Amino acid sequence: MTRIPVDNEPRSATIKILLVEDLESDAELAKLEISRGLANWCDSLEFRKVDNRRDFLDAIEDFKPDLIISDYMMPLFNGMEVITLTLERTPETPIVILTGSMNEETAVNCMKAGAADYVIKEHMTRLPFAVKEAINRKKEAVLRAEAERALEESERKFRLIAEKANDLVYRIELYPERRFSYVSPSATKITGYTPEDHYSNPNLGFELVHPDDRGKLDALALQVGEAPILLRLIKKSGEVI
Repeated sequence: MTRIPVDNEPRSATIKILLVEDLESDAELAKLEISRGLANWCDSLEFRKVDNRRDFLDAIEDFKPDLIISDYMMPLFNGMEVITLTLERTPETPIVILTGSMNEETAVNCMKAGAADYVIKEHMTRLPFAVKEAINRKKEAVLRAEAERALEESERKFRLIAEKANDLVYRIELYPERRFSYVSPSATKITGYTPEDHYSNPNLGFELVHPDDRGKLDALALQVGEAPILLRLIKKSGEVI
């Protein structure tokens, strides 16, 4: 379902839209509706129209559209081909299928194949909303991918430091269940228990603590980061450290 745009949403920069349409009149009507509907949302709009496979592939390479709007049935091309070729070459680019008529089964198939949305030409006034929603989803996907890459890089740096540290480094998750998400290799030398021992026994970190100090550990779990604490550990050999 298309989300209705909110007036206070930030403006977007120039949006490049590739129209895959064989009828010039329908392409011009689509441009008019989009330009009118997004006038207060983006700085400018650029359009390019194609109606065959070769021109479409050329446009993907040199025009680099932010969004593709494609008719479903054309003499030389069709919407399903557009979806397939887009997913092969630029899968992050959203596709809105625009067609004169479409039964429910065909619409579902287009969405399953990878289309972001579809609009019936008789309801062309809905097109700007579909375009805006598809662009917003793309932005969200890009931001999510960037955040995931940053997290992976942070994890890589953390492991690089922890793997070479002589200190014992634990990363413990308390919720939804207690478990070790990371134990440095130094655990074997310091405690006598390997990282694998810790992963297989989520309670090992508690069991290692001297019985007289376990109350401190319980308090730490409730107030993480409040203050440093000193704990005695009992190594696998029985030695207290």
